Amino acid sequence: MQKPKWQGSKHAGSHTTLIEAAEPFVKEAEKLGAVKRISLGYIKPTPGTPGRKGVKFRFIQGGLEAKVRGNTAIQEIRIYTDFPQEVQEVLEKIYP
Repeated sequence: MQKPKWQGSKHAGSHTTLIEAAEPFVKEAEKLGAVKRISLGYIKPTPGTPGRKGVKFRFIQGGLEAKVRGNTAIQEIRIYTDFPQEVQEVLEKIYP
């Protein structure tokens, strides 16, 4: 199965591949007016049994870094914003 590609209006960087779990997350982030740019990172496979979908956030200079976990992989996504706390609160609702 081919992974979805994304090149939305707020796309930054050269990576366009999303893991399945990150697709709704990125699409929701793109809708937020406070989000300036979204940069997709590398995909790291997770060996073993499928895990539970989820996201972990970390504040970085210029915004947030989110690690989105799918059933078989983890993807790092950087979200550039001047309001990281507010953006995090909205995005946390996708994977409570």
